[in-house]
Amino acid sequence: MKRVSLFRHSTKNGIGDSELSPEGIELAKKIGQKLRGQEFTRLYISPLSRSGATMKAMAEGAGDFPEQEPKLFPPHGVSATPDGMALWQGVCHEAEKVGEDMMQAALNQDAEVANKVAHDGAEAFQTWIATLPENANVLVVHHSPFLELIAYGLFGEVMPQLQPCEGFQVVEENGVLKMKKVFRE
Repeated sequence: MKRVSLFRHSTKNGIGDSELSPEGIELAKKIGQKLRGQEFTRLYISPLSRSGATMKAMAEGAGDFPEQEPKLFPPHGVSATPDGMALWQGVCHEAEKVGEDMMQAALNQDAEVANKVAHDGAEAFQTWIATLPENANVLVVHHSPFLELIAYGLFGEVMPQLQPCEGFQVVEENGVLKMKKVFRE
């Protein structure tokens, strides 16, 4: 069985490409404490510094993460495509500025592109998880709404926007993917 726990980065200063706030660092440490004992085998992040800072604070809180540099989450490439960037820089950025659910805004205002990103993200996720060794237990820190779009592409389920340090787990067993649990504070 393969397990992948996907978390949104922690609370940041402002909107857009901002660093973690002091409260965000403390929240990530608190979530890390809850993840103690999970025995993660691999760590993945996005290239934005707040993902790495969240992972670092989670590791401090847990105290038992593997001694390794987190790698770039392979499906991230989909969020960096022209469609992914257009979605983020357009509908999602505007929704974030006014405090709206970015996932809902993407589906309501640019459904064609959101569905394409969800499909491509799910496909990239399936390709990536197939490369993981059996019994892999992976922790990913990435961004909203890309994580929710992956879940939508995989399971056809629209989940509410993940809040800082919230996440969900995908389990692969005998080639079948299932969403097992949602992590909320």
